[in-house]
Amino acid sequence: MKLNAPLLLLPLATLAASLDAQNRIGSGDVSELFKTYCATCHGENLRGGQGSSLVDDVWAHGSSDADLARVIAEGIPDTEMIPWKHSLSDEQIRALVIYIREQGQIAARADLPEDAFKPKDGIFTSEKHSFTLEKVGEGDGILWGMEFLPDNSLLVTQRDGTLWHFKDGKRTAIEGIPAVRAQGQGGLMEVRIHPDYGKNGWVYLGYSESLDGGETGNTAIARGRIVDGAWTDHQQIYSADPKFHTSRGHHFGTRIVFQDGYLFFGIGDRGQQDQAQDLDRPNGKIHRLHDDGRIPADNPFANTPGALPTIWSYGHRNPQGLAAHPETGQLWEVEHGPRGGDEVNLVQPGKNYGWPVITYGMNYNGSPITGITAKEGMEQPKHYWTPSIAICGSEFYTGDKFPAWKNNLFVSGMASQELHRLTIEGDKVVADEIVFKDQGRIRDVYSGPDGYLYVLLTQQSPRVGAIYRLEPSS
Repeated sequence: MKLNAPLLLLPLATLAASLDAQNRIGSGDVSELFKTYCATCHGENLRGGQGSSLVDDVWAHGSSDADLARVIAEGIPDTEMIPWKHSLSDEQIRALVIYIREQGQIAARADLPEDAFKPKDGIFTSEKHSFTLEKVGEGDGILWGMEFLPDNSLLVTQRDGTLWHFKDGKRTAIEGIPAVRAQGQGGLMEVRIHPDYGKNGWVYLGYSESLDGGETGNTAIARGRIVDGAWTDHQQIYSADPKFHTSRGHHFGTRIVFQDGYLFFGIGDRGQQDQAQDLDRPNGKIHRLHDDGRIPADNPFANTPGALPTIWSYGHRNPQGLAAHPETGQLWEVEHGPRGGDEVNLVQPGKNYGWPVITYGMNYNGSPITGITAKEGMEQPKHYWTPSIAICGSEFYTGDKFPAWKNNLFVSGMASQELHRLTIEGDKVVADEIVFKDQGRIRDVYSGPDGYLYVLLTQQSPRVGAIYRLEPSS
């Protein structure tokens, strides 16, 4: 790998352009930095020129991110690849590595056959199973989460604040659910029934609430019962202190997992990334409560002065998927990253998952966030995607219709329009397969009690969500 000549050897006009690019990289596009320092040798499309291709996955001096960063920083002796550590910051070098990885993945996918993921006669073929997608219901806005009731009818949340009940081919809206602040990425998100629903009838909702008429808000959890199509017996399980509410419209997190009488849920950093590291704030955290809203005395920070006692883990950007392994009980989280760096984490009590001190991504505008991907005392993701797939819901498959998928973790991708299947062995992700793609933005995935796998798909125009069932095909 070789880059352009040192700044001091450049003509004045090129030097000015280079300095301008360095200024822009602090708050601008990494592609400009690449054009200035790298494109002459490696081509603007990264496929090579005077130097080698950066997207063919052939590396002469090491293939890891650390190897790429080292080559950029230290150069390669006795070659035209000179060291750039005196001209580029660690953050800029890290941004270039992310950009090279991102463009490599884009190139690899562009080189796939045009029909690589297209169904043939309506049948999708994946590594383990073939299947069809069967539409079973539709909302009239963006559908966010779903949950089956014991009678095999289906509750589905719509982000604008509607809770749908799908039964016998008909759709009705549940009346009287809590008011939501449906702005930006917020609104009505999660729905889950209590593990003992047959005895107590509790239905739980995760949503963005407002306590000041809609000016600001944050993530909340409530429970109630549905009687004759109406929400009753409302109880507030979790509300953030109003001082933690913000007018920002993104990174609300939330999914709900029940385990051994406890309730776990996530709140995103709400667009204020440094708060993910602050134990006195709820944002950027996984929280743990008793299922009635009481705070467990053995939570990891329950006795830490100044810390919020509900916190289970911290350093999360936007946890939008949360699922317990059906055999081990391990809590797995999928986290919507920045540009690059969508993560899969094994969540453990009291652990710090690093955001934004460490990350495998950069800002959406191409500017760097940090120059490091690891730090003592911070957990590494078990898997990550660069470029991002824009993850949302996740679910372990527990049915019998697709036996080779048993206990695999399925992860939905919105921007990528991909459903991923992860194979987990112990505490490691050992395989990642794209099951299907290009059928719409995938907001959620659910392992149904009937043994089928369900997904929520949203088309871009019109932005209407629909429920689809994956059915085995011979």
